[in-house]
Amino acid sequence: MNIQSFVYKDNAIEWQLKPITFKPLTLLVGASGVGKTRILQAILNLKKIVKGASLNGIEWNIKFSTRLSHYEWQGCFENKGFFPEPADDSFFDNINLPKIENEKLVINEQVIIERNANDILFNGVKTVKLPQTKSVISLLKEEEQIKAVFDEFQKIIEEDNSRDNAETFAVTLNGELEVRLKKYPTLDSIRNSFESLKVKLYLSYKNEKEVFEKIKNAFLDIFPYVKNIKMEPVEFNDKSLPPRFREALFFQIKEKGVNYWIDERKISSGMYRALMLISELYLCADGTLILIDEFENSLGINCIEEVTRSIVSHQRHLQFIITSHHPYIINNINFANWKLITRKAGVVKGSDAVTLNLGKSKHQAFTQLINLDEYVEGVSE
Repeated sequence: MNIQSFVYKDNAIEWQLKPITFKPLTLLVGASGVGKTRILQAILNLKKIVKGASLNGIEWNIKFSTRLSHYEWQGCFENKGFFPEPADDSFFDNINLPKIENEKLVINEQVIIERNANDILFNGVKTVKLPQTKSVISLLKEEEQIKAVFDEFQKIIEEDNSRDNAETFAVTLNGELEVRLKKYPTLDSIRNSFESLKVKLYLSYKNEKEVFEKIKNAFLDIFPYVKNIKMEPVEFNDKSLPPRFREALFFQIKEKGVNYWIDERKISSGMYRALMLISELYLCADGTLILIDEFENSLGINCIEEVTRSIVSHQRHLQFIITSHHPYIINNINFANWKLITRKAGVVKGSDAVTLNLGKSKHQAFTQLINLDEYVEGVSE
């Protein structure tokens, strides 16, 4: 999916995002505390709603497109005032969840869903009674038109630099690994699977060696002291561990002048994150929206330069919404892609570089940006 515009309100806490537009690459800049991270979280909340979550007081309107269709989806949950965040789904078993007051889905200017507090019209026909606490996208996701929307929201990825532990990843072993290798023999099948990124990386290592070589070479460009990488099981010598702990699949590197392979538990967080970001560029599905908060976290300057260049120059049908405070990142993403985020009380807005009258060169634009009151202050009462 490619988001064109987005409006969002959290009426329970009186926080709102004014209408904001996004490009295939959008860099959110601004002072700490203005709401950059919360914008990403708001987008992720829509993915939760699509999957069946009931989010108190949330109101939204999003316009997005694919290569074939244009969509507009809007809706509003009732505001029940203070409402606890769930630890898990069972937490709400005996609680009255917020209900949807209205919802509308338009595809290519044709109204597909129209809903109020009492009725749901699907292609102009009234449906049977359905739960009022869930979005129609979740309830009717098996219908062909609705499934297309549901699937697009599954392509929203929050980039995560945390490391999967052996227990989490060991599920791919014990007989399941060969099944997946047969199930996803091609690059398209790997990209369109719902497997984790590390599983996709292993599948490419075994089934799509040309793509894995591209990932490897991009990684070696950043870390020239590394001569090879692989994805293989690691055997633990402690026989007292359960089988799922004794074997796990890890990213491993071979450094120049070192005889043994080094697995991901012993490499730096920046090295690990760089590989994950590069792999995402090659292995995510076409139409994926990648959200990256605090892009510079854990990355050294060598990583920042190469990964930024890879994102800026990629040739795939992807969208990126990124937040950063790092001068190199800001200065090396064209200022036409900047969105300066400011906040007045609970109202957040994004301003384009054009409206800020920034200079025509990168250096001029960056210098003017960091001296703007809106960038330095960010928040006003």
